[in-house]
Amino acid sequence: MPVPIRVFTIYVQVSLPNGRPAAGAVVTLAPNSGIPRTAFANDSGRIEFPGMPEGQYTLSAVSQSDSNLISDTAQTNPSRTANGSLTVHLQLHDRADHAKNPKPGVLRVDENDQKIPKDARKAFNDGLRFKGNNEPLKAAESFDRAIKIYADYYQALSARGDLKVTQRQMDAAEVDFENALKINPHYGPALRGAGFCKLEKKEFATAAELFEKSTLEDPFNANTHLLLGIANLELDRRQTARDALLKALSFEDQPVPRAHIYLANLYARERQYLQAADELHKYIELEPAAAAAGGMKEIEAQWRARAASAP
Repeated sequence: MPVPIRVFTIYVQVSLPNGRPAAGAVVTLAPNSGIPRTAFANDSGRIEFPGMPEGQYTLSAVSQSDSNLISDTAQTNPSRTANGSLTVHLQLHDRADHAKNPKPGVLRVDENDQKIPKDARKAFNDGLRFKGNNEPLKAAESFDRAIKIYADYYQALSARGDLKVTQRQMDAAEVDFENALKINPHYGPALRGAGFCKLEKKEFATAAELFEKSTLEDPFNANTHLLLGIANLELDRRQTARDALLKALSFEDQPVPRAHIYLANLYARERQYLQAADELHKYIELEPAAAAAGGMKEIEAQWRARAASAP
């Protein structure tokens, strides 16, 4: 007998930055394969997508009255639910804040199921704002407060870990990432942060494994693909490193000029000196004020000379 097709209902609740319903917001539901669907939130900020087949879906929202109010992207798979329905919460925020603050990662169903107290959520959002404004002490205090209120707030643990990385408190950062992953082992930003700590310790195989997991959970983060490429290059996994570095450079909205340096080194290892020189030149053009640019120009010239003298 053929396996019956399962269908699900996806409910979406859209909120304004102040927590009130985002009436009239435009929500796009896009399957991994197929045609996206668009619908408008009712006066309660709610939308229903019935009869959806099992599979992975991406959701996003934008205010109909103010295009500067957008949501983060959310990914969900209704087949993981037992009752045939699930609710995804999307909160709108200013587009400028979205560009300024670090992206918290792609949302998952289990994140939407969290029962985060309002005070904890406010402290977390304050922390992100302070971090984006380059106020690390205030950011740390806010993240500490969020975690104190809600001990299982793995997003806050991961964000605090990122903050500690910028302050070079690597051991303390690693503890935060590990604790976040104990609560949610699928959280992309925590996987990336833990991988970076392993990369700093030169534990390249473990770092590569963590970055690979992070790309599966949050596939649209250019920096994760860059770090995955670096780790694999250290392991001399050249094709895997090349694929990751090229993927990092494919995100036009997330420039990662350093990927050109690592691609250049990869090509130089393979004695493809012309390609190596071209990649290094791209970096120099993108970062002309970089401290090492002068020395890189000499290296570029040397590689071009080697390429010209090759038989």
